[in-house]
Amino acid sequence: MPQLLEALNTIWGRITYLIGVPVQEFGAWAWGHTAYYLLAPEIALLLAVVIICLLEIISRRDNYYAATWIAITGLLINFAMTIHMMYYTSRYYTYGLSLWWGGLETLDPYAIFFKQLLDWGDIILYIALLGYKPMKQYRVEFIILVLCGTIAFDLMVGSSDLLAIYVMTEFGGLVGYVLAAFYKHELRSLESGLKYFITGATSSTALLFAMSIFYGAVNSTNLYDIKNALFNGGAVLPPVIFSIVLMLVAIGYKIGMAPFHLWVADVYEGAPTPVAAFIAVFPKVAGYAVLLRMLFISFAPLKQIWVPVLVTMAILSMAFGNIMAMRQTSFKRMMAFSGVAHIGYIMVGIIAASYATNEATSSLGFRSAMYYMLIYFFMNLGIFVVAMIVETHGGSDHLDSYNGLYRRNAPLAILMTILLAALIGLPPTCGFIAKFMVFYSLTYYFYTVPWNLVLVLFAVLTTVISAYYYLSLAYRMFVLPPSPEQSVKLKPTLFMRLAVAVPTMLILGLGIFYAHVPFDYVTGSWFLETLTEGMSI
Repeated sequence: MPQLLEALNTIWGRITYLIGVPVQEFGAWAWGHTAYYLLAPEIALLLAVVIICLLEIISRRDNYYAATWIAITGLLINFAMTIHMMYYTSRYYTYGLSLWWGGLETLDPYAIFFKQLLDWGDIILYIALLGYKPMKQYRVEFIILVLCGTIAFDLMVGSSDLLAIYVMTEFGGLVGYVLAAFYKHELRSLESGLKYFITGATSSTALLFAMSIFYGAVNSTNLYDIKNALFNGGAVLPPVIFSIVLMLVAIGYKIGMAPFHLWVADVYEGAPTPVAAFIAVFPKVAGYAVLLRMLFISFAPLKQIWVPVLVTMAILSMAFGNIMAMRQTSFKRMMAFSGVAHIGYIMVGIIAASYATNEATSSLGFRSAMYYMLIYFFMNLGIFVVAMIVETHGGSDHLDSYNGLYRRNAPLAILMTILLAALIGLPPTCGFIAKFMVFYSLTYYFYTVPWNLVLVLFAVLTTVISAYYYLSLAYRMFVLPPSPEQSVKLKPTLFMRLAVAVPTMLILGLGIFYAHVPFDYVTGSWFLETLTEGMSI
């Protein structure tokens, strides 16, 4: 036995040596090729897109499965590169080498957090697509478009210049418009793409107009230069105030915040379910990341301007989102309005972060908002994968398709119920911890701003309202019988089961046993250091 252990230790030492030497050599290469290294995660995704395109040109067979695994491999390489940047070359942040492309992009721990989140979301979506039968045409094109969108959103979350923010927002938006109209022979899908394009073009026009006014007032588009100009009083305030409000309106359109949310339900309903899953989380995560970077870096000196706007939008989002979701008979429309409400809850954390002192730059509100976005990302993906399974077995978008789901596939109904409980914010899921932290973060500053208590009570009230339509869906699954034409047993593939089980077990397991793990991941000792260092929030 001792000889066996010694042999295993020797083998493990050889393995770690063989892995460690290339990693060290790669790190040494990175010092001399900073620009390429900092772009390496996106280069990995771009190479995956090129390989898939070449495969489609060369081979006349159905390359869907090969393309899917090539895309997953590219995403895993992307994730590995971000891990390398986090732990092996974190000295880049210390020496200020994270600003590149002339200040257009920033690679900091904050950007890496969102890049990793997008990577795992893509992997879950691709795994679910391996068993999704309704999508029979243009499947490889779907994979390519999603990868292109991920490249855009990866660069978007690291944008540190208004021009970079606009270009990457448009890049991701163009992918979304094409995906929404993916079924080009179906009128509803074309209508979805057209509505998404019109609202996206309108918001892009407002965003570019606001940025042009802001440049005229501040004479810079770099977020850090804007912060210095506003701190030093070197800006004409009336144009700055107007442009800040207009930028919030434009980004509110992009992420579906009320009262600029009217496009959301129609786009979700008309788009294919995998596309709805993509639109429901990826643009929101990227838009949220950009919004926080703009608010807490550039616009930090003028929080008295944007905080009332955010409060109004958060209240309207929580109210309209939950009330409208109660009236829906379409699953995707219900989830669309649910998403509007959850963006409102995330904004509550951002509002709380605006009251932090300079000594508490990584405030409880800031962390709780990021934690909520992390948990919501996986909750929403899991829910939409269940919808894909139901559609694969002859179901439709109508809520009646979920009647008797427990009788058709009991484990799937239980997993769905766990995800619904997390969306409500019920213990022992991570959803409860996320909502508790967001609400507590606002009451933490009750003595500073007493009306915060009113906003918290309103958020709690709307959460109770949300329980109605989430539990109504659970009632359909466990109590109501399935219709005769939809009484067939659900037999999802192994990949689709994994795509549901992984986010569900993550939400439940971390909520019960390791509730601190997601929070520690968000609030690591240096994780938000680059974003918040030297800020006066």
